[in-house]
Amino acid sequence: ELAFAERQDFDRAKAAFDEGNFEVAAERFQQFTDTYQGGPLSGLAHLLRGESLQNMGRTSSAARAYLESYSGTPDGPTSPLALLKLGLSLDGLGQSSEACITLGEVTTRFPNSEASLEAQAARGSMGCS
Repeated sequence: ELAFAERQDFDRAKAAFDEGNFEVAAERFQQFTDTYQGGPLSGLAHLLRGESLQNMGRTSSAARAYLESYSGTPDGPTSPLALLKLGLSLDGLGQSSEACITLGEVTTRFPNSEASLEAQAARGSMGCS
């Protein structure tokens, strides 16, 4: 069960994200993951930090956040989306072969997920073999 302060801190970061204040959201999600390492909302916090960074055009930093989300909870509820976003970010950084491998991993690990369908479509448009 979440502690009150943990839920409150997450909700503050999420509110900034929902308002489109991505700079503040990224900072708050970073503080959250530093404070509550390994907590039940860590995967989601890293994922939303990545989304915030991506919205600011900071693809490399976003990719790192997606990787942290995935590696921190590889079987968690946010894992398929985190791995998908990591693959898409790698493509955005010009790392096509790594992107293709990562997107393929989405389908291998999470074959019945919505993220798998998106990963397959992305692989097709990228020309992955």
